[in-house]
Amino acid sequence: MKLVNLLLLLMCTNLFAQDVKLTLTNKQVVYSVKPSALHYNDFSEIITSKQQFIDQPQLLSPFNLEQKKPHNQQYDRWLKVTIVNDSDTALWYLSFGFARLPRLMVYWEDTPDDAPLYKLTESSSFYERPVLDPQTYIPIELTSGETKTLYVSYQTFANAPANIRIHSAEHYLNTSQSSLLTNAALVGVIAAILLIVVVNLSFNLNMTNVFYAIWTLLFLAIVVDMAGFSYQYLWPQNGLFAGQFSIALMAIVPIFHLLFVRGFLQLQHHHSVLNSIYIIAIIVYCLLVPLALYIETVYYNLLTSTFIIPLFVYTCIWALKQQAPGIRVFSLSLFNHVLFLNVLTIMGASYGNVFDVFEIASYIKIGYLVEVCLFTVAMAIQHKSVQKQLVFQLQNQVNSLNQTVAFEKRTSEQQKQDIKKHEAQLFTDLSHELRTPLTVMKIQVESLQHNIVDNVHDSYTKLMDKIDELNQFINSLMLVTTKGDMHKLLKVESVSLRPFINEVHQECQHLVDMRHQSLTLHNHLNSIDSLNFDSSALKKVIIEVVKNALRFGGKNVEVELSFVEQVEGIIIRIEDSGTPLTYEAHQQLFQPLYRQEASRSAMLGGKGMGLAMCKKIIEAHHGKIGSHNSLLGGLCIELILPRRIASAA
Repeated sequence: MKLVNLLLLLMCTNLFAQDVKLTLTNKQVVYSVKPSALHYNDFSEIITSKQQFIDQPQLLSPFNLEQKKPHNQQYDRWLKVTIVNDSDTALWYLSFGFARLPRLMVYWEDTPDDAPLYKLTESSSFYERPVLDPQTYIPIELTSGETKTLYVSYQTFANAPANIRIHSAEHYLNTSQSSLLTNAALVGVIAAILLIVVVNLSFNLNMTNVFYAIWTLLFLAIVVDMAGFSYQYLWPQNGLFAGQFSIALMAIVPIFHLLFVRGFLQLQHHHSVLNSIYIIAIIVYCLLVPLALYIETVYYNLLTSTFIIPLFVYTCIWALKQQAPGIRVFSLSLFNHVLFLNVLTIMGASYGNVFDVFEIASYIKIGYLVEVCLFTVAMAIQHKSVQKQLVFQLQNQVNSLNQTVAFEKRTSEQQKQDIKKHEAQLFTDLSHELRTPLTVMKIQVESLQHNIVDNVHDSYTKLMDKIDELNQFINSLMLVTTKGDMHKLLKVESVSLRPFINEVHQECQHLVDMRHQSLTLHNHLNSIDSLNFDSSALKKVIIEVVKNALRFGGKNVEVELSFVEQVEGIIIRIEDSGTPLTYEAHQQLFQPLYRQEASRSAMLGGKGMGLAMCKKIIEAHHGKIGSHNSLLGGLCIELILPRRIASAA
């Protein structure tokens, strides 16, 4: 049964081969050749000459019955058409819809095999063309009323289907000029978009914009190449390189397209699985670039682009659900890419043998142009949103800055008032401290003047004591208020801590009233044996703090003296069980002449210079002094000497 069907097919083919003809008339200026021709796709490379093709008519088939299948290598296509010229025009032009063909041979039936009417190969220069036009046009002459059979052997880039037509001379000129203007305008539009992209890149330099700029540049190169401008104006003498250049463009452009889509959607942050799939696809495309240049075809690149279609469809659906600015326009542009580039163009090129009805060049140009425009709009929307966010953030920062300036101004005014208040309080305290000894001195002097003292020598002694006290007070006041470096006055040397602690403890014990008061020593120094400091000055500081704790802590006060080793250094802690201080008191405790009102009495004494002097000495050792309320119930003074000056045991 199959044999019978095959024989019937061959009979129908032979009948069609005898009857089919293409008639040229004055009423029509352009004709499609394929429906009126017989075809053969030489996948196995068995036809090497026109005569061999003529001698095997069983290979021929009509256009609709033509053997079609995708093929990974370039192959020859043979075409036979009988032309009847019933018009008044003798000169006609044959076109193929491409700027350049890898191989083209044109014969009349009586043309010798070794001398075709026209012959173009991949190595042919642009100037070997019979018509110097960016697109491929072949002139054929046919006398009015004449009937001749034309044989054409050709190859197309990526085995894409060719749109073979015959034009009248007038129609050829119109079509050529229209194509030239259209392609030039398209190149100008893409160049303008590329300029916008580059300007945007200069203001907003990031990898996504870099990938978009490269992708737009490659698109511009594709349009220039498909229009025939690169072959005509850049390398007209090197047809072989022109083919390699076209292959490289088609193989590289998907890489930067995927990189741009991945970067714009921020897939590495929002969809890790989809991001991994994009990375795998990018790696596959990168590996296919040298393969395409080696085998001189982008068949596998186009095949991969077919499998990318589901990925882009899913990306469109996922992107539509997002709320980012410009994402929907971006999704629409990606859908346009799927429709024009992946479906129409890729199917037309990869499976052109199956679906031979595609305008490949037109779909590529239209698809890329619409996609670039939509991508640019999406980028503009995104950048506008970013600018709005930036302006909003800048406004918030300006408002915050204004609030900060206003707050600092209020703080500065408050500090000025506090300084004035402090100065007034300082003068009040200073006047009080000076008035007391001066009053005593005045009484002693008046007593001596009126001879009402019993012992003149005792009066002079008391007078000298008050003068010494006043002199010592003035010296202390000058020392704690000076801005000079007190550490220059210190005698810093290496001091063994254990003997020093014992000596300080013994001297402090002499200050304790054993009947009502107690002093406890805690030594927690384990790994530090010595420290560099002025032992005399530090001893005075510790004794002064202990003396204050005993004096102001109350009748039955308990005092603890602790030496603690910590990471930041050596901590000397003096705690008492007296009365805790207020927050304001802690803030002013180490100020000169400061004393709480409860402590200001002649019985307890003191002029408020002791802790100020202690602070000056500790800071001269590059240490710190601070206060807080103790767990014992009273005050805790902490002296911190930095560990960096300590030597290990």
